[in-house]
Amino acid sequence: MSECPECREGMSSPVNRTCPATGFQRVRVCVPVTVAPFATPMPTRTKCCGDPVVTSGDTACEGRKNGVCVFTISQSLCIEVPIEFGATATPGDTFVECAGASDRDICTGCGDPSED
Repeated sequence: MSECPECREGMSSPVNRTCPATGFQRVRVCVPVTVAPFATPMPTRTKCCGDPVVTSGDTACEGRKNGVCVFTISQSLCIEVPIEFGATATPGDTFVECAGASDRDICTGCGDPSED
C-alpha cells in the first residue's frame, strides 16, 4: 500500500479529511397567524363654530339627555407580519456501501463527470 502524501511530510498518522455535502429538502411550512385589529383614539381637538348663545330662564335643551353622537370611520389596512421559519436537522444512522479497495490511487478523478 502506498503512503499518503500527508504522511511523507513527517506526520505519524494521516490527516482526517472531510468532504462537505449539501442536501436540499423542499418543504411547505404553515403557521396560523392571528391578526387582531385595534383602534387607539388620538387626543381630540375642539373647534368653536360661532359665538356661544346665552339664554335666560329655564329653557329645555334639545337632543337626548346624556346622549352621544356616533359616526363611523373606516380605513383599509395592510399588515406586514414578519415570520421567520426554521428547522433543525438530526441525522439518522449511517450506512455505507463499500466499493473496491486498492493500493493504487483510485480516487483521482472520482468527481469528474467523465469518470461516472
